[in-house]
Amino acid sequence: MSPDNKLLPKRIILVRHGESEGNLDTAAYTTTPDHKIQLTDSGLLQAQEAGARLHALISSNPSSPEWRVYFYVSPYDRTRSTLREIGRSFSRRRVIGVREECRIREQDFGNFQVKERMRATKKVRERFGRFFYRFPEGESAADVFDRVSSMFHFLAYSKLSHISLSICTLNDLR
Repeated sequence: MSPDNKLLPKRIILVRHGESEGNLDTAAYTTTPDHKIQLTDSGLLQAQEAGARLHALISSNPSSPEWRVYFYVSPYDRTRSTLREIGRSFSRRRVIGVREECRIREQDFGNFQVKERMRATKKVRERFGRFFYRFPEGESAADVFDRVSSMFHFLAYSKLSHISLSICTLNDLR
């Protein structure tokens, strides 16, 4: 292993939030700001199960008995709730810290997403090109790529010696 590899995080794990109200009914976005969308009861259970699985995955490596994690979480309510449930599976001594990280938030599709207007907007996006189309009052996938890339650059070059877990949204994982 080269000396430079020792500076990289041991592992970066990306986790999508649990099932949310918006996943069940997109009409939720017409009355609730995207960042305030909550997890469903099923989403809370999914997050608890994810925590148990992540803990088992990380602790199963006998070559790293002193493993530690640092959590990065999107500022959205559903991702913070997911982290809260995942965090219950980790003892305090295993968690170095938690950081709310705006760069891994959901793509901004604009304020209060009215169904009819979103349908028309998505048709225009298909004609224009999905990656570069910027939503009115929102952002493009290219914008998301730029901010998420800067987050990964930070993780790769910040001389971390622990496992990083990022709780983010589906579009960020694409």
